[in-house]
Amino acid sequence: MEFMEHCKLDNRREGSDIHAPHATFSWATQMLRSVLGVFLFCVGSFCYALLGILSQLSKSPDGSYAYSLPSVVLLAEITKLVISFCLLTARMGGVYQALQDVLRTSPKSWLAFAFPSALYSLNNNLDMLNNQHMDPATEQVLVQAKILTTGLVWWWVFGREMGFRKWCGLLLLFLGAVSAGWPSDSTLGKRMHIDSFGVVLVILYVWVSASAGVYNEWLYKGIGKDDNIHTCNIRIYVIGSAVNLAAHLSHKPVMSSLFSLTEGYNQYCWALVVTYSLMGLLLAQVMKFFDSIVKLFISGSSMYVSAVLSGMIFGYTPTWNFLAGMALVTFAMVLYNLEHIKLFLTKPKEQ
Repeated sequence: MEFMEHCKLDNRREGSDIHAPHATFSWATQMLRSVLGVFLFCVGSFCYALLGILSQLSKSPDGSYAYSLPSVVLLAEITKLVISFCLLTARMGGVYQALQDVLRTSPKSWLAFAFPSALYSLNNNLDMLNNQHMDPATEQVLVQAKILTTGLVWWWVFGREMGFRKWCGLLLLFLGAVSAGWPSDSTLGKRMHIDSFGVVLVILYVWVSASAGVYNEWLYKGIGKDDNIHTCNIRIYVIGSAVNLAAHLSHKPVMSSLFSLTEGYNQYCWALVVTYSLMGLLLAQVMKFFDSIVKLFISGSSMYVSAVLSGMIFGYTPTWNFLAGMALVTFAMVLYNLEHIKLFLTKPKEQ
């Protein structure tokens, strides 16, 4: 990063003999950043949508899950934990140094990180459970209501001021979610649908998601602000693995549960594990190189990807309620984040 900033400063020096080469480096850096942004945006949107699609495909013919839902999240948490520890090892210069950095964590910090980790684990399990009560496209529209709940939790926790435009955006978002999630008769052909219990699950999902996100940000800005980002992630993944392991073991005796960890798995289950792992690592890169507005649009664009994939794979056709709700949610997202969008579009090229 220091080299990139040095290049940018040198490019502004008029009459420099190395102006042209540095201009080339600056142009190349901007191009690489743009390509990375497009890549993360496309892959992120596809992964968000793919979670619901794979959950549907992994079901048994009777529509139930033949495998343990917590086991999928558990394997994803372990995968992210291993990758994060490898990154920390590279950062610290050795395995011993990485272990020291992790073990240096106080019991108070472990306890503080336990809460968002448990919430994230619950959310991932709810994500799969939702697909027993609605189609993937409907779920992707409804979960955008987490913008509403996150805004409210932000306002309550941080005292964040929201003007008239933002409140209007949240209201439109709520109306769009209600429209898309209005229970419909799924027996009339392969229509996009949701049942009454699915509505309850989505309401629980968006509040858990908001609480986890806001608490996690408060945590990273508080007791974890001076810690390595990989160390913080390792804490979350360790606790997440423990929570999901306990949830998996609660169904059967310990030894039986451990030996049957992947019982009932098919190729779609393994793809689900990979997708959950990739999503966690990818969103970390989005927040590192870009900002929350990019993450927001990745999540929002997954509505359209999911709708297309649901039609192509399952033959679902959208209801008028779904189309109206998706349009309202899209407009609400733009209205709520209008100042960020303007800033992003008018940002000078060198920034």
